[in-house]
Amino acid sequence: MTSKGRNEPVRQSPRPDHARSAEVAGELEEALAQLNHQTPLWQSFLGVHRQIVEQLADEMLREHQLPLEWFDVLVHLADLPGMRARQKELRDRVLLSESGVSRLLVRMEKAGLITRSTADNDRRSMEIAVTDDGRAALLAAIESHLQLVASLFSERLTATDQAALSWVLSKLLARTKPDCDASRAE
Repeated sequence: MTSKGRNEPVRQSPRPDHARSAEVAGELEEALAQLNHQTPLWQSFLGVHRQIVEQLADEMLREHQLPLEWFDVLVHLADLPGMRARQKELRDRVLLSESGVSRLLVRMEKAGLITRSTADNDRRSMEIAVTDDGRAALLAAIESHLQLVASLFSERLTATDQAALSWVLSKLLARTKPDCDASRAE
């Protein structure tokens, strides 16, 4: 059955709508209480991450006219031999979708920071390389980035804090797939 000529099915519930609505509201309230009880550390982690990344992004744009995503791409490319990579490899490093990386790289190429060309041995693949202007932009941005990371993050932590955080992060990174039963047992 469809409603008013649309191709959407009409839901038929044995209960009146207000009873179902009240039931959903009660279930949602319980779920939110559970969420708020079980995830405050996670929410704090996300909040701190968001705050630091926003400040880094603002500073990078204000001081160097370089979006933080561009800086990230340049840093990843700088870590590779010849400061070049296949677009797929770069996409995997920066964790963006194929279309997201493509649009980002087009803008960076227009700004003169990178070049894009077809790979020699695979014409379906694009190779990305940092230009001289890209190297200069990265060099100019690194010092202020390091200073800001220090003031927003590392200088606020004692050596003990840093060691503990390093240990915790390595523990979280070591587990590639969540194992709900194992995490409950710990």
